[in-house]
Amino acid sequence: MSRPGYIFLTCPDAELLHNRITEILESNKASDFEKKVYWADDELPSQFWDDLTLQTLFGSSKAIILRRAHTLKVATWKTLDKALSSLSESSFLFLCLEGKWDKKGAPVPAVLKKRNCWKYAEKQKWFWNSAGLDEKSITGFVNKWSAQNSIIMDNAVKHALTKALPKDARAAKLELDKLELAAGPEKKLLMDHLSLIAFSEEMNFFEFMSSMSQGGDPVEIWRRVLTNHMEKDSMIFMLTASLTREARALWMMLHGEDSSVRLPPFVKKQKAALAQRIGAARIAKIFDIVMEAEIGIKTGNRRPDQALELLVAALTNLFAIQPSNRRR
Repeated sequence: MSRPGYIFLTCPDAELLHNRITEILESNKASDFEKKVYWADDELPSQFWDDLTLQTLFGSSKAIILRRAHTLKVATWKTLDKALSSLSESSFLFLCLEGKWDKKGAPVPAVLKKRNCWKYAEKQKWFWNSAGLDEKSITGFVNKWSAQNSIIMDNAVKHALTKALPKDARAAKLELDKLELAAGPEKKLLMDHLSLIAFSEEMNFFEFMSSMSQGGDPVEIWRRVLTNHMEKDSMIFMLTASLTREARALWMMLHGEDSSVRLPPFVKKQKAALAQRIGAARIAKIFDIVMEAEIGIKTGNRRPDQALELLVAALTNLFAIQPSNRRR
């Protein structure tokens, strides 16, 4: 048998596991194998063991995927070790170790390292490791997506995209699917397109600018904005892209270019009112604040978290209502 009988895949991200299994099956000309998925959280049924060791009636081949294999008990690993020594040639087993990685590296259970199946897999290099998406691997994820879909983008757009995407492959894929549609037939991804990346329900920049311009509590408003992203490095790039897009729309409305702003009528009416309330000077200042933050990061004068804090402070000050202007 030219292909491996089984492979250990150590990765906490389900979408990356799915993608890698698909690639392995394709590279081994096994895409047509019947896929059978089992979960190690539950007691493995007799059918699982039959799939490993018995030929099917019509000789068809099976790709057996054991999810969350890192949760298997000692006794089960012992039984599985024996079963793999007599693995059917028609079976291709994928053992998914989905524990969270730590500083020591791949979270391989100690009990597994003692088993012959693991030692043999290491010798044959029947394993694949990935810590999931992070600041480094997200670039490769984006490059692969753009190559597969013939998407072109400037380096600045790619950098902003890698910072803005969620570090979960399934969530990131959903966002990239939207961006592919936005890129249109030209397949050209622009900075403005990045504003399509989903925020949570609370992440609404029109709402926060409207609230700030009416004297809303800046502490509460910014708490709602900032707590939607745990990683400030990602947050700053999405914030600048969204603020620029929002400010551009407000500026156009304020200067009679409403027809160029493609929004539902009721939304356009709300934004037109906001533009009048904020005024040209403060809208223009938003562009200056955003540019200062981006230049600070690109020149290395500021870390992303520093730029974010300064941007937040500048916007809070910009929208602050002086006591004499507050309603009494």
